[in-house]
Amino acid sequence: MEIINLLFKQSTLILTGIFIAFISKIIYKITPTGFVSGGRYRTKEGAIAIYLFSTVILGFCAPIIYQLSSLIIANVPVISIIGLLVFLANFIINQSVPSWKHTTPKTLLIYLLSIFLIILGFIINLNLIF
Repeated sequence: MEIINLLFKQSTLILTGIFIAFISKIIYKITPTGFVSGGRYRTKEGAIAIYLFSTVILGFCAPIIYQLSSLIIANVPVISIIGLLVFLANFIINQSVPSWKHTTPKTLLIYLLSIFLIILGFIINLNLIF
């Protein structure tokens, strides 16, 4: 029960971290063969510059992302947030592993399940069912 209370108390920070991880995965990708940003492999110097620049920018954006996360936690049903987290995790993981595609049946099923959870949370919140 303590873990659940801790997760709820820190939910805004957790969601902020997830958003920052999601944004950084869009900016760059580290693969076994190199560092990719903007769809191109980068040199070591370029990779360091991109990594540091994105870290600084995301650091400055963290308070804004934290406020957005706080608004989401306050206004979006928990089931919908879980659906959003599953959706983002599926996206990030499929982006991270080069051989995994977003269009495989399992991946599409996970996307559909997460969208279902997002919609279900809002339906329950509107007292349309249950």
